[in-house]
Amino acid sequence: MTMISNSKRPSGFKQLLALSLGGTMLLTSGCGGEMTQPVEETPTQQQQPLAGWVQIWSDEFNGTGVDQSNWSYITNIHVNNEQQQYTTSSQNVSVSNGTLKLTARLQSSNGYPFTSGRLESAGKRQFGHTRIESRIKMPVGPGLWPAFWLLGNDINTVGWPACGELDIMENVGYGDWVSGALHGPGYSGNTPINSRFYPSSSVSNFHVYRTEFSPSDIKWFIDDKLVKTTLKSEVTKYGNWVYDKPFYIILNLAVGGSYPQGVNGASSPYPGVPQSTVDLIRKTPQTMEVDWVRVYQWQ
Repeated sequence: MTMISNSKRPSGFKQLLALSLGGTMLLTSGCGGEMTQPVEETPTQQQQPLAGWVQIWSDEFNGTGVDQSNWSYITNIHVNNEQQQYTTSSQNVSVSNGTLKLTARLQSSNGYPFTSGRLESAGKRQFGHTRIESRIKMPVGPGLWPAFWLLGNDINTVGWPACGELDIMENVGYGDWVSGALHGPGYSGNTPINSRFYPSSSVSNFHVYRTEFSPSDIKWFIDDKLVKTTLKSEVTKYGNWVYDKPFYIILNLAVGGSYPQGVNGASSPYPGVPQSTVDLIRKTPQTMEVDWVRVYQWQ
């Protein structure tokens, strides 16, 4: 598989963030696929942008609440047979001690057995052809479904999957792997463009998850280690390439649903949520913790 190094990024990679508004509609999940080698976290490198990259935006979560110039709370999304109701409650979404915390609780709301949190940057922070990364640690328990991902900002006009979806990182409750995927016209749902990635330590530790997308390829990294490259020519075998426009960022912690169920096989007590995970959340609410989100542009 041919890879384009940072030093050879095409000139079109210098697209800036767009000003158009995005939507807050849904999406699907990624799915597991080919294996890659474990990667190691290198904390000293995490704070140092690679040569040629200039930071253009970040949220360091150093305040005492969600910065609503960057993020919107999303509470009206019910998709993929997920079992949570997203809320604006500080019990589900909070910022403290330098991190964003999205917390799933066993708490009935709006007919759903769990509550949790979801933030989106649609209409506020949207980026095209950039490097986007976040330092995240996640809870472990089959059926927990934290994700860090992107949607095309034209979703309200063209719909999904025509808008495009780039899953930087998803996890369905297993400590040793995460997944990444692309969804677009002709390659959505059980998309053929997906992979599992294996960090060097449990996802319950902090790791940096990153994507770089350009006019010619999309790359995935964990802790500064390249784990997958997908070329435009590989995508267009299935359908249109839709990654030459602004995308907005989503951080969420779902519980249950089609992707976890497809992996763990649980149908009871809830789809994708075995009793062991219900008991885990009952005993201790489970939290996805985000240290920061940063965006860089190639110069």
